[in-house]
Amino acid sequence: MPCSDGLILALGDTGIQYSVELKRWAQQANIGTIVAQLRRMPPPALLVADYVNPNMADRLREAGAQFIDAAGNAYLNEKTFFIFVKGNRKRPVHASARKTSRAFNSSGLKLIFSFLMDPHLVGETYRKMAEVSGVSLGAIGWVLNDLKDKGYVREHGKKGARSLENPMGLLDRWAESYPEKLLPELDMGLFQATSAMPWKKIRPELLGGCWGGEVAVSRLGNYLSPAQGTIYLPREKLKSLVMEYRLRKSPGNSPNTSETLQINEKFWLADSLNVNQTPGIAPDILVYADLLMTGDSRNLEAAERLYAQIKDRFQEY
Repeated sequence: MPCSDGLILALGDTGIQYSVELKRWAQQANIGTIVAQLRRMPPPALLVADYVNPNMADRLREAGAQFIDAAGNAYLNEKTFFIFVKGNRKRPVHASARKTSRAFNSSGLKLIFSFLMDPHLVGETYRKMAEVSGVSLGAIGWVLNDLKDKGYVREHGKKGARSLENPMGLLDRWAESYPEKLLPELDMGLFQATSAMPWKKIRPELLGGCWGGEVAVSRLGNYLSPAQGTIYLPREKLKSLVMEYRLRKSPGNSPNTSETLQINEKFWLADSLNVNQTPGIAPDILVYADLLMTGDSRNLEAAERLYAQIKDRFQEY
């Protein structure tokens, strides 16, 4: 799990002191999140993980993110030394069972998403939380207890009032877990449009959907010109969207182009969230996670700008 950026690692007698981010599992799907976290730490920053596979090692190096792992793989690039080792295999002695977290499984992530969109929700009744998030009433208590144990929810007063703590830290954990634990359940397929840049004419909001990722951030702040499209849509509306815009299922392993659309199930109940959302645009928290997943440098820059806006919004609560 991540550690505080106050932890310092001194590397031998080089005089280099690193701010360290500890991660037991460095998933390739999370590279954008990892790079973003390292960039926000006092430089130089270093990822310390149990294992970094060769593909992940190359992507971290390309992003300028230094790392070491328990198998002896490393990328260290400072004025006084350069080390790049990849391909060492993870040894069984370093393997450990991953603990199941109620808060960061698919149901927990849906509830956390609702908390991040409306921090006041954490102080509501379990029934209200279930209505807003779509998470079963029985799962609410388990998730809240896990969040309390991790320091993200605090109870205070004789009546046990609850408040959300460290929302930006919780956002980092949510964005890190989202591509691994929730997104696979949402995937409705990759589709090809009849022309390039289909986001110029497709209006998912007419079917209860919205744009995520690059298209969304381009409309939220003109941070970048989108190259690919992501749509979040109610599952029962997929056939209508495909027929109306003459989309066709993309063949397996086909390259992503400007005609490509990733369509995911819309998992939140927009009308229940106490937040001003832009019609046709996914909530900024989800757009932020979409951008991080790509690991693309221009998307990471846009994500950091969005991160600052999200931080400002949390300060208003």
